[in-house]
Amino acid sequence: MNRFLSTKNTFTIAILWGIVLFFTVMLALNYEKGNTPIIPMVIISLATGFVLWVLLDTRYVIKNNFFLYRSGPFRGRVAIDKIKTIKRYSGLNVPVMLKPALDTKGFIITYNTFDDLFISPIKSDIFIAEMKKINPQIEVI
Repeated sequence: MNRFLSTKNTFTIAILWGIVLFFTVMLALNYEKGNTPIIPMVIISLATGFVLWVLLDTRYVIKNNFFLYRSGPFRGRVAIDKIKTIKRYSGLNVPVMLKPALDTKGFIITYNTFDDLFISPIKSDIFIAEMKKINPQIEVI
């Protein structure tokens, strides 16, 4: 089993931590006043927890011929023998639906017929080598 954390774009991380800090300050200030309705406080708390979860729990695992990804509550697995291509990509507008990554530079993995996802493992060379050990037919672009 190999674990890979996601690379982190400084700008993205600054924005997400800024959101967490802003929501936390809002909650603290409104709690001090004591006149805040409970529903908005619960919603803001849940949003803060969600952002923290994504920030602190984005990783990838290669285990038993499967590639597992998770980014907060978003989790999934892909059979490595179904992967067709791994393409390097860099840019803000990633042309995929699923992006369990914290960076704008990474890989677009294409599997099955029309499925793809964007990831950004820290040790990308080791990651690709491990994937190619399991499925040598993967085309790296």
